Amino acid sequence: MKKYLQKNQYTRMLLIMLAVVLIFFTITKGSILWTGNMWSGMMMQFPEFGLITLGMMFTFICGQMDLSVIALGDFAAIIACKFIIANSTEEMGNGQLVGIFIIGILIAVIIAICGGLVNGFLVTGLDIPPVMATIAMQLVWQGLSIALTRGDAVTGLPLLYTEIGHSKILGFIPFPLLIFIIGLLIAAFLVKKTTYGEKLYMIGTNQKACVFSAINVKFTIIITYCLCSVYSVIGCMLMVNTLGSAKADYGTSYLMRCILILVLAGILPDGGYGNIWDSVLAIIIIQIIASGVNMFKELNTYWSSLIWGAMLIVVLILSTRVTGNAPKKKKADVTAKAGS
Repeated sequence: MKKYLQKNQYTRMLLIMLAVVLIFFTITKGSILWTGNMWSGMMMQFPEFGLITLGMMFTFICGQMDLSVIALGDFAAIIACKFIIANSTEEMGNGQLVGIFIIGILIAVIIAICGGLVNGFLVTGLDIPPVMATIAMQLVWQGLSIALTRGDAVTGLPLLYTEIGHSKILGFIPFPLLIFIIGLLIAAFLVKKTTYGEKLYMIGTNQKACVFSAINVKFTIIITYCLCSVYSVIGCMLMVNTLGSAKADYGTSYLMRCILILVLAGILPDGGYGNIWDSVLAIIIIQIIASGVNMFKELNTYWSSLIWGAMLIVVLILSTRVTGNAPKKKKADVTAKAGS
């Protein structure tokens, strides 16, 4: 373990952060923090943005970025909800309703894949910078969502849908947590055990070298955007489970939260580096802070944003040393070269 932590400095940094956060809230609000209801609530909340984070992780590793995922997820959720509401009746049994739910989710996934293909084409086919291309698509998806709903929430889903979202598998595993675990295992397998995962890191490290190494860079990037979109849409469908409705602006605050989590985990937009288990640690830390701030009645939820911002600055400062880009190191390297 000691050797592992020495080799993985981000993991060590995140474990220290986790310990500090837990110690602080234990001292200040330990009677509330260490209760079953508190941890059960956290396990219901973080899978939503956790899945979106895992999807964005794929793009970050290969040196890309997708800022349209939340808007696309909201649009797909709106279409899925409209389908479910239009095709379900009170006379239907649970089996029939579950079939309608599955079809609605499949429709959302198909929309996600189409959105990923569009993003991939804009970036690889038209050579538009990822940030600009995905911001443009973010506006497109938001515009379509608002046009369909006039900015109102889509309500009227069968009660069974939200009941499934709030159910517990085997009596103790929240349904959203189960979905997150499945998504996590799939992501870990793709990143660690497949040639696709190796290509992701190679493209993120040196895209030009990959082109000359007979790697289909454009195809890999397009697949990555599709994966990112699918994960985001599933996360947004979990939001529908929680809220019982879909809306054009649900989860908009999650975008910067997901980027913060990835940066905390050392998965930077430069690409070529990233540990999926570090991202899980960062997700847990962010959720504990969000829930911890809510324990202080005199504070509003915006204090969590302040804490996250301060953490981000600290991590960025420390990451310059972890990645070998610290000013002192650069100066020493230049001096050594000059002396030689």
